[in-house]
Amino acid sequence: MNRTVILLIITAFFLSACTNTNWVRTNVDKQRDFIVTLEQQEEGVIARQQYEHPYEIDLVNLEKLMGDLIYIKKAGMMNKKKQNPVFQAVEIDRLAPLLVDSLAKADANQRIRFASFNLGNALLFSDSRKTEGVIFVSSPGRLNIAFNYINSTRQPSETSASDHIYSNVNTLQIQTSDNTILPSVPYAELHEFESGKQAPMWVVADLERLEEAISTATLPIVKVTKEVPPVDSVKTGTIATPVMITEQTHVPDNLLEEEIKDKLMFLKELLNDELITEKDGKKPLMIADDLQRPAAIEQLCTLGEQLGVDVYKEDGVKDAVKVAKNGLKYQKE
Repeated sequence: MNRTVILLIITAFFLSACTNTNWVRTNVDKQRDFIVTLEQQEEGVIARQQYEHPYEIDLVNLEKLMGDLIYIKKAGMMNKKKQNPVFQAVEIDRLAPLLVDSLAKADANQRIRFASFNLGNALLFSDSRKTEGVIFVSSPGRLNIAFNYINSTRQPSETSASDHIYSNVNTLQIQTSDNTILPSVPYAELHEFESGKQAPMWVVADLERLEEAISTATLPIVKVTKEVPPVDSVKTGTIATPVMITEQTHVPDNLLEEEIKDKLMFLKELLNDELITEKDGKKPLMIADDLQRPAAIEQLCTLGEQLGVDVYKEDGVKDAVKVAKNGLKYQKE
């Protein structure tokens, strides 16, 4: 008799657990590299939630939040912790507009689930990775983004987002992870469970403070120059000179420094192992060309000294183009 009661209790528990994870999803958009859905929990009938939906959020605000998200992961054989952006720029461009639109269409019982595929950055090659999570507004002005995966390796069968295998783990109950979001901005914080423990992959943003941060931000600017293909001239039969267009991309200081440091260390290791030689013209050199920020120049010189990499700089010069050209000329001598 006792065994029968215990068996019934265990069976009821598992049936309850299965019911709690019964999410019904409606596709908003599905492409090769991403999928966005509206999802709601059903237990025979729709489970009532208390999301502040529909909710209208400015696209610029969401793009900044996604761009500011940084996580720490263990990397390499030595389990060295490394900071990385959660989303690549191309992921933000394709996801943010859809997430904004979905938040404006969702009802109080629906949250938005997304999955994004990308090619993860590596020193020698790129590998296929995926990020999956949910986004919702829990109370006025409190935007939640919680993740199941952050740049995790895809399964062999997941060749595109159409083949994506959703996680069966409750996103809002994850308490341990090798990846942890770093709350590096004043307007966002990690969600705290009732036990007082912080959720490693669940961030809550104060949208009012986010908007204030955007209006007062003075982020560093990295200039990315790309070449526009030449256009044939119909009248003269000549080929027009290629035009160089400069785009401005905002990059957090700490991520930019980490990326530069990693690449320089990699080149330094190749040089030390004699896989490349100075005769190949591959000796690394940094050019201090941020003439508007003297402190940044000193920081670069310190970094170069730590890594054993030469730094070219010119004191008292205000022409950045001239410094860059002189630096390249110095490297070739």
